[in-house]
Amino acid sequence: MQQRDLIDIKQTAAMLGGLHPEHVRGRLMKRADFPRPFRIAGRVMLDRLEVAKWIEMQRQPIDGRTTQKSRNTLSKPA
Repeated sequence: MQQRDLIDIKQTAAMLGGLHPEHVRGRLMKRADFPRPFRIAGRVMLDRLEVAKWIEMQRQPIDGRTTQKSRNTLSKPA
């Protein structure tokens, strides 16, 4: 069985740049595209890798380029 790296709401908020945990709970967790939380022993937990992937998908460049296209271009060997 695969071991998952689980994080709570406070750790999730810290990953998101220091947001308040209540913002994560009240706003972000209600978004359809946000990783689905689950309860373990009464605590709300999320998978760290899923949150990191979600953050990567939310990145928006400030210069108008698409980040995915830029990353794909840079990661392809010449």
